Formats: sequence, C-alpha cells, structure tokens
Amino acid sequence: MRRTAAVAAPVLVTVATAGCLLGSAATVGAAKATEARDRTAAQLIVTGDDLRPPGRIPGATVAASASTAVFIREDDETALLRADARAVTDPAAYAATHRLPVVAGDVRRLDDRSIVVNEEWQRHRVGEHVDVWLGDGRRARLRIVAVLARGTGDNGAYVTARNAPAAPLDRVDVRLRDGADPAAVAAALRTTGGQVRTAGEWLAAEYPGMKHQTRLGLHMLLALCLAYTAISLASTQLMTAPVRAPELRSLRLLGAAPGQIRLVVAAEAVLAVTVGAVLGLAVTLVGLGGLSAGLARLSAPAGVVVPWDVMGVCVGVLAVVAVGAGVVGVAGCRRASPRSA
Repeated sequence: MRRTAAVAAPVLVTVATAGCLLGSAATVGAAKATEARDRTAAQLIVTGDDLRPPGRIPGATVAASASTAVFIREDDETALLRADARAVTDPAAYAATHRLPVVAGDVRRLDDRSIVVNEEWQRHRVGEHVDVWLGDGRRARLRIVAVLARGTGDNGAYVTARNAPAAPLDRVDVRLRDGADPAAVAAALRTTGGQVRTAGEWLAAEYPGMKHQTRLGLHMLLALCLAYTAISLASTQLMTAPVRAPELRSLRLLGAAPGQIRLVVAAEAVLAVTVGAVLGLAVTLVGLGGLSAGLARLSAPAGVVVPWDVMGVCVGVLAVVAVGAGVVGVAGCRRASPRSA
C-alpha cells in the first residue's frame, strides 16, 4: 500500500496540475468566446487603428464605435477606478448589431448626458447619476440608462461619441438587411481603411479560446513539473526494488519465470499510476466545476473544458517511467541476489 501511494501521489499532483492549469485557462477562454459570440449580431466587422467613418450604406445597419475609458471614484470616494468603455456614434444602430446582456434599462436611450454601466459599478441603478471623468479628462455627471451583467469582464461602459471626441474609430459592426448583397456591402466598407471580416472570422481571431503565449507558458511549466515527477517516480521505483527482493524471490520459488515477474512489477506500476491519474482527474473536475459555478454567478456562459490530451500525455509518460524503472530495479536485484547469498 505504501509503495502504491508513493507512486500514485506524484502522478496525482502532476495530472491535477495539468488539468487545473490548462483547464481553467481553456474554460475561461471558452466562456469569453461564447459570450462574445452571443453578443454579436452583426454579419460583418471592420477593425483598424484609425478608421474613416463609413457613412450610409444601403441595405445595412452600420454601428461605428471607438475604444475609450471613463474614471470613477468608488469605495466611499477613496479609490479612483478606470473602466474600459466604448464610444458609440448611433446607440440604436449599436443595439441592433449587438445582443448586449442588459439586466435593466435600454441601451437605445443612451445620449450625451447618460451612460451604460455594468453590475460591477458601485452605483448601477437605472436613473441614478454618476460623476465620472471622461477619457479626455473632462468631468461629467451622467445618468444611468442601462445596466449590463458582469460577465467575464468584457462588458464595459458605453458613452456617446461626443463624450469621447478624441477617440479614433477602431471598429464598425454591420448587420445586413434582408436582400442585401454581402459582397457589395463589404466593398463599401473597405473605404474605411480597415480590415473587413465576417463575424465568424473576427471571433476566431479575437477569441481563440486560449492565447498562444498562454498555452506556451503553461506547457513549459508543465514540462518542468513532468520532468521532476518522472525523476521522483524513477527514484522511488529504484530505491524500493531491494525492499521487494524477498517477495520476488518467493515468486521465483513458486515457479514464476523472469518474464512473469517483470509483468507483475509492470502491472503494479500501471495500477499505481492509474490510481493517481483517476484521483488527479477527480481533483481537476472539482476545481473546474467550482470555476464554472463562479462564471455562472457572473452571468457568464458556464462550461468545463478538460484538457484530455495534455493529461493523457502526462499519464502516458509517467506510466512508461514507472514501468521502466520498476523493471530495471527488479533486474538489478536479481543480478545482486547471487552475490548477497
């Protein structure tokens, strides 16, 4: 039992680490992607650093917006917080091209004297007034006309373009009307100087689930963890081999062939690794389940993404190391037994 626990424990830690690290990043990334897909009602999206206004396009609802920020004092006026915001040119068109998670109010009522906030704000009741500093430093007292759900963090504030005059246009969302020619609308949008993509292409590029840099960093961390676990398993198997010499000698006396003894040792190692892998999977599911429950409380899409491929690689590598070290240790004991006699 102690020998099994000594092998299963490092496997448990490694599998649980791989599952929780990669699984949590993938789960949050998938929630963000699902949330963005649910919010997008446009068929075409134009992005760029400094877009030209698209103007009126026949057969399409066009909503131009710019990235900006607002600053607000909260926590009894002791903290100045920055909130990312979008400055929209036409609130009605923006509401038509987006399915915002509105919990109260109406985004279409947004004007130059109002603001749309989310539930993270200390004041988030429709009709209340909030004192904010706009992106250009001006102070304004704006009335809340709509409140959005918290979500995964991308549901920021919304103001009109006149409250962010210096913010350059960086996005245009376009929803096609019935009978509109997508190719003609896309050609008209190219005059903005930005990149025209379908909503699916834009979502795939902006919300890949997990960024490449994040995945690479986690893989490097897991590679180190896997290497140290492999060293630990090999050391455990080799050091416990002499302790097993009496029971292996008993098997030989009972008529077991050397190949059968090696098979018993390998099966025991595989069993111990399997126990650790199952327990590691259980820890992963508990951790990711808690994360999913937390996302659900934030009104974000709840789901669990388990990195089966990475966890499978970890289990396979550790099983090979445990079996190999166990068989080598038994062979060493067998060579040493005649000398000890």
